[in-house]
Amino acid sequence: MNFFILLLPPVLGAVIGYLTNVVAIKLLFHPKKPVNLLGFKIQGLIPSKSDEFAQRFIDIISDYIEKEDFREIIHEAIDKTFRESRFTRMLVSQPLISILERYGFSERLSDFISDTVSSAQTRLTSAIVENMDFRKFLEKKIAEFSEDEAEIIFRKFAKKEMRFIELSGAILGFVIGLFQSIALIVAQ
Repeated sequence: MNFFILLLPPVLGAVIGYLTNVVAIKLLFHPKKPVNLLGFKIQGLIPSKSDEFAQRFIDIISDYIEKEDFREIIHEAIDKTFRESRFTRMLVSQPLISILERYGFSERLSDFISDTVSSAQTRLTSAIVENMDFRKFLEKKIAEFSEDEAEIIFRKFAKKEMRFIELSGAILGFVIGLFQSIALIVAQ
């Protein structure tokens, strides 16, 4: 039997497997708008289910991230803002500290300010956390995403995995074609 004929099934299998997976990945995102083809409505999986996927994503994230998770972040942001404020720089200025130390007020005033700021910071952090609607924030941000942006993000995120899928189609097609060639040899 001709070597070319035995090589044909694995090579064709690899090409078909690769192209099939490339098309399958492309069909995740395209066509963006529904297209009628021979009486069938065809649309990419992501665009056709984008609202459902967005809701699932929001549900998953909302299950894992709660308001309390933001308490420390907000507390640190308020603390940093206070430390870098003009008021704080004025309080720790050398002339003011010298005057306060001379009359024995430095430590008492420092403790009073520290306690007052800490108490206010805790109350402000709690108020912000209680009034924060993380789910609404996620819904707004996801609604701002276009389908093109979602595709770009997905492709960046899963680039290696999609390449693996494409190549595994080629490898699987090659192996199946190889078995076909072996079957042709055995059949003779």
